[in-house]
Amino acid sequence: MINKPLVLAASSRHFWEATAVIWSAVVLSLAITPIRNVELITAPVSDKVLHALAFLVGSIVWAGAFDDAPGHVRSTTLAGAVCIGMGGLIEVLQTQTTTRSAETGDLLADIAGIVIGGVIWLLYSRRRDRIKASHNPVESAAGL
Repeated sequence: MINKPLVLAASSRHFWEATAVIWSAVVLSLAITPIRNVELITAPVSDKVLHALAFLVGSIVWAGAFDDAPGHVRSTTLAGAVCIGMGGLIEVLQTQTTTRSAETGDLLADIAGIVIGGVIWLLYSRRRDRIKASHNPVESAAGL
């Protein structure tokens, strides 16, 4: 059995874009859903852990959607900005509901997840680029 690492093709950018939009819609709808309905689907873990996990995933899928260059700092930064903006928007929208409230702790948990997700994306994408370069040294030398 050959142990090959997961490397998604450049054509998968549409996958990342669609996943990022779907992630955003799901998280936003869950965030403004009346709390009595959300309690039915939440796991028996801290609300802050759920925030961190959700935004960890969000930062990865948004980084994939913005992925465009070696180094991947730009895509990770843009993903972080989108996710922090979304986290802030959610907290503002929750002040407008009767069943939710804004919490600084939620936004801090979002940011923690975003940072962890950003690190994971950078590690993954740099490894992917090294593997891709080792399989095609001509393109790598030409900067393609």
